[in-house]
Amino acid sequence: MKQPSPPQPKTIPVVIAIGKVTFSEVIRDKILYNTLVFAFLLFGIAILASRLAFIQPDRVMIDFGISAVNLSCSFIGIFVGSTILIREFERRTVQVALSHPINRMQFVLGKFAGLAAVIAANWLLLSLAFLAILSMMAYDVAGSFSAALFVALLFNLIQSILLGAIALFLSTFTTTSISVMVCVGLYLIGNNISQIRALAEKTEFSLFKILLKGFALTLPNLEYFNLGTRATYGLAVELPFGIAGLSYGIVMIGFFLLLAGLTIQSRET
Repeated sequence: MKQPSPPQPKTIPVVIAIGKVTFSEVIRDKILYNTLVFAFLLFGIAILASRLAFIQPDRVMIDFGISAVNLSCSFIGIFVGSTILIREFERRTVQVALSHPINRMQFVLGKFAGLAAVIAANWLLLSLAFLAILSMMAYDVAGSFSAALFVALLFNLIQSILLGAIALFLSTFTTTSISVMVCVGLYLIGNNISQIRALAEKTEFSLFKILLKGFALTLPNLEYFNLGTRATYGLAVELPFGIAGLSYGIVMIGFFLLLAGLTIQSRET
């Protein structure tokens, strides 16, 4: 008589369990601490630049600080996300994990949950450090802490997690180096989608115009998370803009996680 297959565990407990293990592994990674050191170096440059600025030094500090948080969290999402699955396949530890009654989609979601937790922890640490430095160094403390500043920091987190999801997806079928290079390229291009569209409108070659518009349409548009002068000068953030950025981030994260799960299901371990 055929033995019944063991019951499939619920997704949320499995994701949490794998996420905890992944978080504890990544938190010891040298890449994490290198990016933290890099971010605090940028904070130091921000302090120096704000003191050398004769006009609106607080705005210089805000601009550099947001960029420091953005770059650090984005690099963690890219570099860690590009290695987090490949490392499991190289060590063959994925076979141990999948020998339990869990499916590969649950495994991918668990690894992503651990990655997102690392990004969030790094983001929280840097954001608090940046706000503390800003409160001590700003000439106009009340004017510097605007709603746009906090929205910009939140969008930095969403963008970094999205980049982590993209890196995770790319790592299911490419090498680490290729995944990192592609993600860095998407980061640079995604923050300049409007420039690509403007170039498409100016070009006289129809084929080149179609290609540029196709790139602008299909590539992840990270400008949804870029507040620009709104954050620097404390301008109001329109509610539709905020909802659009949040919705776009959630949809794109889910899309790339789905692609990663589908891709890894067809991969031999």
